[in-house]
Amino acid sequence: MKQAIEFSKNEHPFLSVGSRRKSNNAYFIVVTNGCLLIRLGKHEHLVSKGHGFWVPFDCLHALTVLPGSHFLKVAFSIRLRQPLCRDAGFFVVNPLLDALLVELAKQPTENHDWEGVEGRLLKVIADQVSNLSASTQSLSPAINKQYHSALALLLNGNKITEQSAIQHIEPILGMTLKEFESCITIREAVKLIRSGRKLPQIATQLNTSEVLLEALAIPILGKPF
Repeated sequence: MKQAIEFSKNEHPFLSVGSRRKSNNAYFIVVTNGCLLIRLGKHEHLVSKGHGFWVPFDCLHALTVLPGSHFLKVAFSIRLRQPLCRDAGFFVVNPLLDALLVELAKQPTENHDWEGVEGRLLKVIADQVSNLSASTQSLSPAINKQYHSALALLLNGNKITEQSAIQHIEPILGMTLKEFESCITIREAVKLIRSGRKLPQIATQLNTSEVLLEALAIPILGKPF
């Protein structure tokens, strides 16, 4: 990081599958469209539009961005002397923080001005996050607790059939469950390819066909395997 605090706008037309790694800085994400999946340990969390998630320094995690998702990210260097939240998890995006992010998103992206408007806005954000409280008690605050068991099944690559759960979860995902299941299948295929597996082996392991995996790759990943 060049600056102690950095802001970025991120748009992902296709699925982005992040590796499991430790964060080399603290950062938070606020989703403005679509959904992200963040894995911490054995559990994965769904971050949907309007919600924020905090990742502290040196936190082992994996980030998956679903196709068509947009998010704002503010990163904090380890050089920053200000104390920051040490717990990963969801946090409340209060009206002031939301307004600051809206203003930051309006600033030119070609050159970041730490001494100008952007820098002043980021310093206020740093002040705001000094008292930030994060929690992983929920798999997704956007989804009613009665459907969290269904969400957990879905995040683990299983199918759900309960109609009330489907009707509740689909609008939050911004896609059908079939589309989401396809994204999870392709994500697992990407992970297996990275581990050195060949497509025929992957198809067998995922209990699907090579033809289907190849057909899903371009619309979901934006490229063939």
